[in-house]
Amino acid sequence: MFEKRAGNDLVLVRLSNEQIALARQANGPRLKITHALLCGMYGQMLGTEKQCRKYYNAWKDIFRHLFDRAFETKVHAIQRYESTANLVMSLIEEDDRIELRRQGEQGA
Repeated sequence: MFEKRAGNDLVLVRLSNEQIALARQANGPRLKITHALLCGMYGQMLGTEKQCRKYYNAWKDIFRHLFDRAFETKVHAIQRYESTANLVMSLIEEDDRIELRRQGEQGA
């Protein structure tokens, strides 16, 4: 049976003022950034609450096999402030790989 990797969470974070400044420094001062969506070992995206919440609400169900848990918080350490390029494709590819493995286990 498939086991999720420990500590691989989907986290919607409301950034502090200091974190917002660092995120804008890393992604461009014109961007409106208030939140981060941390996607475990796959990366992260930074943006407005509306943007991040939209993906959080969708991905916690669509990619439920990839994450140990999904939660929202106002306080969370951020390791990198750059949005991960091709994050969606990485999640899709990993989910497809897991689904193929699960199907193989069920057929065995």
